[in-house]
Amino acid sequence: MTRTPPDATGADTREKLLSAAERLFAERGYTRVSVRAIAADAGVNWSLVGYYFRGKEGLLSEVYRRHCSTLNAERLKLLADARRSPQRLEAVIEAFVRPALAEAQTVGGQSNFSRLRAILAAEDSALLNQLVAENFDMSSRTFVAALQDCLPHVPHDEILWRFHFMLGTIYYSASSPQRIKTFSRGRCDPGDIDATVRHLVPFLADAFRAGVPASGSHGADSRATSRGRR
Repeated sequence: MTRTPPDATGADTREKLLSAAERLFAERGYTRVSVRAIAADAGVNWSLVGYYFRGKEGLLSEVYRRHCSTLNAERLKLLADARRSPQRLEAVIEAFVRPALAEAQTVGGQSNFSRLRAILAAEDSALLNQLVAENFDMSSRTFVAALQDCLPHVPHDEILWRFHFMLGTIYYSASSPQRIKTFSRGRCDPGDIDATVRHLVPFLADAFRAGVPASGSHGADSRATSRGRR
């Protein structure tokens, strides 16, 4: 026998809850928003959160998943085209970068989802790590493999380091655009996705192509400098 939810409204109710949760989590933080507050904002019975999502964490997971599925699909679509590009490394990097920058913005600036990710990073890194792993591990492996294919002479762990630095660059460009815009008096605007991609992709491509540092060289240089100061 199929269980009927109280105050059943189907897909419309589910969407109302997701929209309310995303907005409230982004405004107040995950830990400071209750199930009842989300339901009240959505205009539905609070018990429907448990019925559709099995609680607040399940609701957050679905908010996160629906954004990530769109982002991952766009990345993989662009990656398929990138594999045929004569500038394959740059095209692979752009396939990864451009959708992330677009996802981070709305017409008015930073998106609710970008603010939510920043809040989760500050509030609950364990929960964020779980969500990132569930939604991005497969996509990340695909792109790391594509980058390795472009740069077969670069050790795998070095590709991982450079991929990690690329993630940091994307995150900062998306989450803190006002710093460089203010500093440049508006000439450098990360809100302009095309301009950002035009500058960022060659920068990252050069970083990925850079020579591999000798193992332990930094530590040796540091010790030599330290001895010279004694």
